[in-house]
Amino acid sequence: MIRRNFLLTFALLIAASAHAQEKLPKVLILGDSISIGYTDPVRKLLAGKAEVSRPNANCQHTAFGLANIDAWLGKTKWDVIHFNWGIWDTHMVDAQGRLKKDNDPGELRIRHTPEQYRDNLLQLVEKMQKTGAKLVFATTTPIMSRTGKRFEDIKVLNAVALDLMKRRDIAVNDLYDYVLPHAKEWQSGDKVHFTQAGNGELAKHVGASILKALEK
Repeated sequence: MIRRNFLLTFALLIAASAHAQEKLPKVLILGDSISIGYTDPVRKLLAGKAEVSRPNANCQHTAFGLANIDAWLGKTKWDVIHFNWGIWDTHMVDAQGRLKKDNDPGELRIRHTPEQYRDNLLQLVEKMQKTGAKLVFATTTPIMSRTGKRFEDIKVLNAVALDLMKRRDIAVNDLYDYVLPHAKEWQSGDKVHFTQAGNGELAKHVGASILKALEK
């Protein structure tokens, strides 16, 4: 009898926990490997406050996003979508759109011009807004290994994105300005991605922006 009561109580607790999880706000994180790095820390920070998901993929650049956004959104009723595209849009590619290797001959071009980036991003925003979710755009983090114009490429695309978000009344999580003073401390050796500690710092900012959106 005692064992039966224990099993019944345990089953009820599991069911209650599952029900509580279903009632939590649903958050979708979209982005490249930078967002992959901070997603798990965000999940831990928002445990019991929101159910945080992301595609099982690197969301790469805006054209890749357009090709996959419908599948990523699925049929889930998202409460908040925290999103970013940018680094991959500034990759230098060959005439066929392939990433350039150091020893390859031939001319290069940026994957997406600011105009192409804006057009793609606008289409992505329109699709996400149709879900009814509150949107939060994260500015693209700096790549400290770049210099000159290549360093400025991300700043240029961030400016394009910020103008679009302002026009669409979309909240902004300014990770670029947040990271820049601490890049040497938070970024890993490639000066692009982040250490475990750096991802933890990003997660604090991302988690706070998500909670702010949920409060609205």
